[in-house]
Amino acid sequence: MNHNFKQLTNLFNYVNIKASHIYHARVGKEWRFNDYCHNFNRMYIVLDGSGILFNEEENITMSPGNIYVIPANHKYSCRCDDHLEKFFIHFSATILPQNDLLSDTKSIVTIPSSDTEIQSIREMLYSETLRSALMLQSFIRSIIIKITDPDTNHIARDIEVYRRYEKLYKYIENNLYADLSVAEVCRYMGFSQTYIGQKFKSDTGKTIKQYISSLITERITYLLLFTNMSITDISKELRFESESYCSKFYKKHTGVSPSEYRKRHRV
Repeated sequence: MNHNFKQLTNLFNYVNIKASHIYHARVGKEWRFNDYCHNFNRMYIVLDGSGILFNEEENITMSPGNIYVIPANHKYSCRCDDHLEKFFIHFSATILPQNDLLSDTKSIVTIPSSDTEIQSIREMLYSETLRSALMLQSFIRSIIIKITDPDTNHIARDIEVYRRYEKLYKYIENNLYADLSVAEVCRYMGFSQTYIGQKFKSDTGKTIKQYISSLITERITYLLLFTNMSITDISKELRFESESYCSKFYKKHTGVSPSEYRKRHRV
Protein backbone atom coordinates (compact mmCIF):
# COMPACT_ATOMS: atom_id res chain seq x y z
CA MET A 1 0.00 0.00 0.00
CA ASN A 2 1.36 3.39 -0.99
CA HIS A 3 -0.96 6.32 -0.28
CA ASN A 4 0.39 9.84 -0.76
CA PHE A 5 -1.24 12.27 1.72
CA LYS A 6 -0.46 15.30 -0.43
CA GLN A 7 -3.32 17.53 0.71
CA LEU A 8 -2.72 16.76 4.39
CA THR A 9 1.00 17.49 3.95
CA ASN A 10 0.25 20.86 2.35
CA LEU A 11 -2.25 21.80 5.05
CA PHE A 12 0.21 20.78 7.77
CA ASN A 13 3.10 22.75 6.28
CA TYR A 14 1.20 25.96 5.55
CA VAL A 15 -0.47 26.41 8.94
CA ASN A 16 1.35 29.28 10.62
CA ILE A 17 0.57 30.29 14.22
CA LYS A 18 2.19 33.40 15.64
CA ALA A 19 1.65 35.23 18.92
CA SER A 20 2.50 38.93 18.75
CA HIS A 21 1.88 39.72 22.44
CA ILE A 22 1.28 37.71 25.60
CA TYR A 23 0.42 39.58 28.80
CA HIS A 24 -0.67 38.99 32.38
CA ALA A 25 -2.55 42.15 33.34
CA ARG A 26 -4.60 43.54 36.21
CA VAL A 27 -6.85 46.43 35.23
CA GLY A 28 -9.53 48.58 36.78
CA LYS A 29 -12.06 51.10 35.55
CA GLU A 30 -9.51 52.53 33.12
CA TRP A 31 -10.02 49.40 30.96
CA ARG A 32 -12.67 50.98 28.76
CA PHE A 33 -12.28 51.04 24.98
CA ASN A 34 -14.73 51.50 22.14
CA ASP A 35 -14.86 49.88 18.72
CA TYR A 36 -11.74 47.74 18.79
CA CYS A 37 -11.11 46.04 15.45
CA HIS A 38 -7.76 44.50 14.60
CA ASN A 39 -6.37 42.07 12.03
CA PHE A 40 -5.26 39.62 14.71
CA ASN A 41 -7.20 37.39 17.10
CA ARG A 42 -7.44 38.21 20.80
CA MET A 43 -7.76 35.64 23.56
CA TYR A 44 -8.67 36.63 27.12
CA ILE A 45 -8.22 34.08 29.92
CA VAL A 46 -9.97 35.51 32.97
CA LEU A 47 -8.38 34.82 36.36
CA ASP A 48 -10.29 37.16 38.68
CA GLY A 49 -12.88 39.94 38.66
CA SER A 50 -15.13 40.71 35.71
CA GLY A 51 -15.44 42.74 32.54
CA ILE A 52 -17.82 43.20 29.64
CA LEU A 53 -17.29 42.62 25.92
CA PHE A 54 -20.01 44.12 23.77
CA ASN A 55 -21.15 45.44 20.41
CA GLU A 56 -24.54 45.94 18.74
CA GLU A 57 -25.26 42.19 18.68
CA GLU A 58 -23.39 40.90 21.74
CA ASN A 59 -23.12 41.66 25.45
CA ILE A 60 -20.88 39.19 27.24
CA THR A 61 -19.93 39.32 30.90
CA MET A 62 -16.40 38.02 31.43
CA SER A 63 -15.98 35.81 34.49
CA PRO A 64 -13.15 33.74 36.03
CA GLY A 65 -12.59 30.30 34.56
CA ASN A 66 -13.63 31.25 31.05
CA ILE A 67 -11.64 31.84 27.88
CA TYR A 68 -12.90 34.45 25.41
CA VAL A 69 -11.75 34.59 21.78
CA ILE A 70 -12.40 37.65 19.64
CA PRO A 71 -11.72 36.76 15.99
CA ALA A 72 -9.70 39.01 13.72
CA ASN A 73 -11.57 41.94 12.12
CA HIS A 74 -14.44 41.61 14.60
CA LYS A 75 -15.52 44.97 16.05
CA TYR A 76 -16.22 45.11 19.77
CA SER A 77 -15.96 47.37 22.82
CA CYS A 78 -14.92 46.49 26.36
CA ARG A 79 -15.09 47.85 29.88
CA CYS A 80 -14.35 46.98 33.49
CA ASP A 81 -16.52 48.40 36.27
CA ASP A 82 -14.31 47.28 39.18
CA HIS A 83 -11.28 45.04 38.59
CA LEU A 84 -10.22 42.37 36.14
CA GLU A 85 -7.19 40.07 36.11
CA LYS A 86 -6.48 38.22 32.89
CA PHE A 87 -3.99 36.69 30.56
CA PHE A 88 -4.40 37.94 27.04
CA ILE A 89 -2.81 36.71 23.86
CA HIS A 90 -2.78 38.38 20.46
CA PHE A 91 -2.28 35.75 17.80
CA SER A 92 -2.70 34.95 14.14
CA ALA A 93 -3.43 31.52 12.74
CA THR A 94 -2.95 31.68 9.00
CA ILE A 95 -3.00 29.02 6.35
CA LEU A 96 -1.95 31.62 3.77
CA PRO A 97 -0.92 35.29 3.99
CA GLN A 98 -3.87 37.42 5.18
CA ASN A 99 -6.13 34.37 5.45
CA ASP A 100 -6.74 33.73 9.14
CA LEU A 101 -8.37 30.45 10.11
CA LEU A 102 -10.82 32.34 12.34
CA SER A 103 -11.79 34.88 9.67
CA ASP A 104 -15.18 33.23 9.13
CA THR A 105 -16.04 33.35 12.85
CA LYS A 106 -18.52 36.19 13.23
CA SER A 107 -18.94 36.42 17.00
CA ILE A 108 -17.03 36.37 20.27
CA VAL A 109 -16.56 32.78 21.46
CA THR A 110 -16.76 31.76 25.13
CA ILE A 111 -14.97 28.57 26.15
CA PRO A 112 -15.45 27.29 29.72
CA SER A 113 -12.31 26.03 31.44
CA SER A 114 -11.57 24.29 34.72
CA ASP A 115 -9.38 25.56 37.58
CA THR A 116 -6.88 22.83 36.72
CA GLU A 117 -6.68 23.96 33.10
CA ILE A 118 -6.27 27.61 34.10
CA GLN A 119 -3.47 26.67 36.49
CA SER A 120 -1.78 24.67 33.73
CA ILE A 121 -1.97 27.70 31.44
CA ARG A 122 -0.44 29.88 34.17
CA GLU A 123 2.45 27.45 34.67
CA MET A 124 2.96 27.10 30.93
CA LEU A 125 3.15 30.86 30.31
CA TYR A 126 5.40 31.64 33.26
CA SER A 127 7.94 28.90 32.52
CA GLU A 128 9.02 30.74 29.32
CA THR A 129 10.89 27.75 27.86
CA LEU A 130 10.90 26.09 24.46
CA ARG A 131 8.66 23.41 25.93
CA SER A 132 6.14 26.03 27.06
CA ALA A 133 6.27 27.70 23.62
CA LEU A 134 5.40 24.39 21.97
CA MET A 135 2.68 23.80 24.53
CA LEU A 136 1.25 27.27 23.83
CA GLN A 137 1.10 26.50 20.12
CA SER A 138 -0.70 23.26 20.93
CA PHE A 139 -3.10 25.10 23.23
CA ILE A 140 -3.95 27.69 20.55
CA ARG A 141 -4.45 24.91 18.01
CA SER A 142 -6.87 23.17 20.39
CA ILE A 143 -8.84 26.42 20.73
CA ILE A 144 -9.00 26.83 16.93
CA ILE A 145 -10.26 23.26 16.54
CA LYS A 146 -13.05 23.98 19.06
CA ILE A 147 -14.09 27.15 17.27
CA THR A 148 -13.97 26.33 13.59
CA ASP A 149 -13.98 23.56 11.04
CA PRO A 150 -12.43 25.15 7.94
CA ASP A 151 -13.46 24.15 4.43
CA THR A 152 -10.32 22.18 3.61
CA ASN A 153 -11.24 21.84 -0.05
CA HIS A 154 -11.40 25.63 -0.36
CA ILE A 155 -8.12 25.97 1.55
CA ALA A 156 -6.45 23.37 -0.66
CA ARG A 157 -7.38 25.43 -3.72
CA ASP A 158 -6.01 28.57 -2.03
CA ILE A 159 -2.74 26.77 -1.30
CA GLU A 160 -2.33 25.93 -4.97
CA VAL A 161 -2.76 29.62 -5.81
CA TYR A 162 -0.30 30.59 -3.07
CA ARG A 163 2.32 28.16 -4.34
CA ARG A 164 1.95 29.67 -7.79
CA TYR A 165 2.96 33.08 -6.38
CA GLU A 166 5.07 32.01 -3.40
CA LYS A 167 8.18 33.64 -4.86
CA LEU A 168 6.25 36.92 -5.28
CA TYR A 169 4.81 36.81 -1.75
CA LYS A 170 8.19 36.20 -0.17
CA TYR A 171 9.86 38.96 -2.16
CA ILE A 172 7.22 41.47 -1.06
CA GLU A 173 7.48 40.29 2.54
CA ASN A 174 11.27 40.73 2.50
CA ASN A 175 11.12 44.14 0.81
CA LEU A 176 8.03 45.65 2.40
CA TYR A 177 8.62 49.38 2.04
CA ALA A 178 6.51 52.22 0.73
CA ASP A 179 8.84 52.67 -2.24
CA LEU A 180 8.45 49.06 -3.38
CA SER A 181 6.97 49.27 -6.88
CA VAL A 182 4.90 46.76 -8.81
CA ALA A 183 7.42 47.06 -11.65
CA GLU A 184 10.23 45.96 -9.30
CA VAL A 185 8.22 42.94 -8.15
CA CYS A 186 7.44 41.94 -11.74
CA ARG A 187 11.07 42.26 -12.80
CA TYR A 188 12.03 39.96 -9.95
CA MET A 189 9.40 37.46 -11.09
CA GLY A 190 10.77 37.60 -14.66
CA PHE A 191 7.44 38.43 -16.30
CA SER A 192 5.98 41.56 -17.82
CA GLN A 193 3.97 43.79 -15.48
CA THR A 194 0.86 43.37 -17.63
CA TYR A 195 1.04 39.57 -17.69
CA ILE A 196 1.78 38.89 -14.02
CA GLY A 197 -0.52 41.72 -12.90
CA GLN A 198 -3.50 40.31 -14.77
CA LYS A 199 -2.81 36.73 -13.65
CA PHE A 200 -2.42 37.76 -9.99
CA LYS A 201 -5.65 39.78 -10.05
CA SER A 202 -7.52 36.92 -11.71
CA ASP A 203 -6.27 34.33 -9.19
CA THR A 204 -6.45 36.37 -5.97
CA GLY A 205 -9.03 39.08 -6.57
CA LYS A 206 -6.46 41.79 -5.72
CA THR A 207 -3.96 43.75 -7.73
CA ILE A 208 -0.31 43.49 -6.68
CA LYS A 209 -0.43 47.15 -5.62
CA GLN A 210 -3.49 46.50 -3.43
CA TYR A 211 -1.73 43.56 -1.82
CA ILE A 212 1.42 45.59 -1.05
CA SER A 213 -0.68 48.45 0.34
CA SER A 214 -2.64 46.12 2.60
CA LEU A 215 0.58 44.68 4.07
CA ILE A 216 2.06 48.14 4.64
CA THR A 217 -1.17 49.24 6.34
CA GLU A 218 -0.98 46.20 8.62
CA ARG A 219 2.65 46.95 9.44
CA ILE A 220 1.89 50.57 10.35
CA THR A 221 -0.98 49.38 12.55
CA TYR A 222 1.29 46.95 14.37
CA LEU A 223 3.91 49.63 15.01
CA LEU A 224 1.26 52.05 16.25
CA LEU A 225 -0.18 49.53 18.70
CA PHE A 226 2.85 47.74 20.04
CA THR A 227 5.80 50.14 19.86
CA ASN A 228 6.56 53.65 21.08
CA MET A 229 7.83 54.72 17.66
CA SER A 230 6.70 58.18 16.60
CA ILE A 231 4.79 58.64 13.34
CA THR A 232 7.98 60.24 11.96
CA ASP A 233 10.04 57.18 12.90
CA ILE A 234 7.44 54.81 11.43
CA SER A 235 7.43 56.72 8.15
CA LYS A 236 11.24 56.51 8.01
CA GLU A 237 11.21 52.81 8.94
CA LEU A 238 8.91 52.05 6.01
CA ARG A 239 10.66 54.50 3.66
CA PHE A 240 7.79 56.90 3.05
CA GLU A 241 8.74 60.19 1.42
CA SER A 242 7.55 62.09 4.49
CA GLU A 243 5.50 61.75 7.66
CA SER A 244 2.70 63.62 5.91
CA TYR A 245 2.61 61.10 3.05
CA CYS A 246 2.62 58.21 5.53
CA SER A 247 -0.36 59.73 7.37
CA LYS A 248 -2.28 60.32 4.14
CA PHE A 249 -1.58 56.76 3.00
CA TYR A 250 -2.80 55.30 6.30
CA LYS A 251 -5.93 57.46 6.42
CA LYS A 252 -6.77 56.49 2.83
CA HIS A 253 -6.72 52.79 3.75
CA THR A 254 -8.24 52.88 7.25
CA GLY A 255 -10.35 56.04 7.37
CA VAL A 256 -8.40 57.52 10.30
CA SER A 257 -4.97 59.12 10.73
CA PRO A 258 -2.17 57.17 12.45
CA SER A 259 -2.26 59.46 15.50
CA GLU A 260 -6.02 59.08 15.85
CA TYR A 261 -5.80 55.28 15.50
CA ARG A 262 -3.14 55.09 18.20
CA LYS A 263 -5.21 57.32 20.51
CA ARG A 264 -8.29 55.11 20.10
CA HIS A 265 -6.73 51.67 20.19
CA ARG A 266 -3.42 51.78 22.01
CA VAL A 267 -3.08 48.73 24.29
